[in-house]
Amino acid sequence: MARGAWAIAVPVVLLSCLFGLTMEVRAAGPSLSILSPVNDQVVGNGTPVTVHFAVSNFALVQPGRVGQTVNPTEGHVDMYVDGAYSRLLTRVEPISLSLESGPHLIRLQLVQSNGSLLTPDVSASVRVLTTHGPAVGTPTIAIVWPKPAAETGHDVYFAVVVTNFTFVDAHGQPNAPNEGHLQLVLNGVIQEPRAYDLGFIVDMPDGDNTVTARLVNNDNTPLSPDVSTSVTFHIAGPPDPIGSEQLTGSVSGILAVILVVLLSRRRKAAARFSNAKDRTS
Repeated sequence: MARGAWAIAVPVVLLSCLFGLTMEVRAAGPSLSILSPVNDQVVGNGTPVTVHFAVSNFALVQPGRVGQTVNPTEGHVDMYVDGAYSRLLTRVEPISLSLESGPHLIRLQLVQSNGSLLTPDVSASVRVLTTHGPAVGTPTIAIVWPKPAAETGHDVYFAVVVTNFTFVDAHGQPNAPNEGHLQLVLNGVIQEPRAYDLGFIVDMPDGDNTVTARLVNNDNTPLSPDVSTSVTFHIAGPPDPIGSEQLTGSVSGILAVILVVLLSRRRKAAARFSNAKDRTS
């Protein structure tokens, strides 16, 4: 290679090395990462969410120390859950979060000792989905009573068995995987959803009846794909001419009348006794 070429090549190589060194130094600023859970992970069986994270090129210190100065390479971690401030972290250790069923966003952010943000911002976030049901598995349902073609009375108990599904309070919960309610459908009429595996329907009509048992989400929408099963059985004898609620109301009315009569007789007896005492005195 000619001497002139060497004279050009050497400065170019030196500049390249210097540029690469400068880029490496700039990349060595504070960093923060969430190791677990992974994005969109389902945390099942109502267990707390455990967050593992890592911090590099940044010292975690307790804020508010005497004589503490603001330093862009030290401070603490602020944690936010669903946009709301949760806690201040000064140690790299697992954090346990008890969260309600449903989707959640967890965000960690490095801040200086006085609470000011780093420039540029250093943060990490992860989405999780919590549920009281299992994290994996396909729900199933089967009716164990009544049996197909069974002959029974007008007040019928229903029992189901489910797998990979957990019953929760029938009102007010957000939707979450593999949890929800039991919905009974009698001859096409939807009954009130329930949070247990037993049902009871009174005063069913005479003849053949078909009941469908369906698993539904917390907002009472069917699972996707639909998880349901049906059974047809026979009610023997004429239907009860007086419904259970009407009968209960009639009995309550009779008891009320009897109570009023007894109280009236007691007042009359007390009045007679008082009059007789006055006459003898």
